[in-house]
Formats: sequence, C-alpha cells, structure tokens
Amino acid sequence: MRLQATNIHKTYVSGTTTTEVLRGLDLEAKAGEMIMIMGPSGSGKTTLLNILGGIDKPDSGTVTVEGNDITALDQRGLNRYRRDSVGFIFQFYNLIPTLNTLENIELGLETVSRDKRSNRERAMRYLKLVDLEDKATNLPQELSGGEQQRVAIARALCKEPSVVLADEPTGNLDEELEGDVMRLMQSLQAELGMTFFIVSHNSRLTKYMDRTMLLRRGKLTVKGD
Repeated sequence: MRLQATNIHKTYVSGTTTTEVLRGLDLEAKAGEMIMIMGPSGSGKTTLLNILGGIDKPDSGTVTVEGNDITALDQRGLNRYRRDSVGFIFQFYNLIPTLNTLENIELGLETVSRDKRSNRERAMRYLKLVDLEDKATNLPQELSGGEQQRVAIARALCKEPSVVLADEPTGNLDEELEGDVMRLMQSLQAELGMTFFIVSHNSRLTKYMDRTMLLRRGKLTVKGD
C-alpha cells in the first residue's frame, strides 16, 4: 500500500507552553517497503505513527493512502481505515487480562472474519510463528514481558494488514528472538506486500530495513545524509 505524508505540522499546547513537534514533515513509502524511524526522545516519532495510523490528525498537511486522503475522513471512515488496513504494535501490549494468549490473538481477527474456526486456525498459526504455541491457554499475567510482546506482535500481524505501525516492537526481546520476529516481518513483507513503519532506538534492526530515517527538528532525513 503506497503511503505519502505531505507537509505535516503538529503542535501541542499545555497551559501557556506550545510545542511544535512536526514541522512540515514529508514521507513517501512504496507498497511493501520496510522503513525504520529513529530520533531522540520527544522528537515526535510516536506522534507521526499515530497520524499515519489515523489515531491522530495533523494540524495541517495530508496523508494519502493509495491516493485517498485519510486526513479528510470522518470518524467512521477513520475507524474503517484502522480496522481494514492498519496493524498496530505499541510499546504497551494492551492485552486483555481475562483472555488467554490464543484468545487475545483471535481478538485481532474479529473485524476480519466471523468464521470462528478459521480465526482459531489463523491465530494458532501466528502463535507458532512467534514460538508461543505452548502458551496458548496462559493468561497475560502468566507470561513474561517478552512473551506478552510477542503475543501483541502476533495479534497485529495475524489480520495481515496493508500497513503495520510498530513502536519499539522488539524492545523486550533478546537478540535471538528479535531476529526471529524481524525475519517473520520480512517474510510477510515479501509474501503479502505489507508496508512497515518501525520506530526504534535499536540500531541492530537497520539491517532488516529498506530505509532508515532520522526524525529531528520536526522533519525526516535519510540516515547518513
């Protein structure tokens, strides 16, 4: 899915303090591209992901997805865009504490299909891909932080969205599991043409990327420029 952000501005106001986070930011991604966004804390990386995902709107500028301007959509249109096209991997896992591991992953498929058997089979497939099939019936509180993160990754990817927005997706994983998860993302990128935007401070991930960009002073530049 081709995505283009043009001249994005975003400012936050807190009391008498005004903070300009994004200052005329431009970004263009081709379908099936994997892009990493790096930058210092507070530079606006999460704000940018929220705008690309239709969670937040810019003060000005446009985000077009396959030629459609999502910044012009009403709430129903944004809900449909997020439901049908976007997978989110947050720093916080947002797992439902009363659902087991498999059920948490199935939750990501409720808006995709009503076929419970098909959803169960697909959820188990992705559970195996993140090497947690033996934890299918465990509740979130019975999992380690790294295991919870892998469940959240499986939940986001199992609906096979066109765009995946990931905020520190491997932050709680050791280097071996980190590599497994990134190779899983690469395989889905190749097989399904998913477009990935990954925010991370982890320079090890750059080897998996098509491009790595730096967000500084409200704008993006290609790393190394």
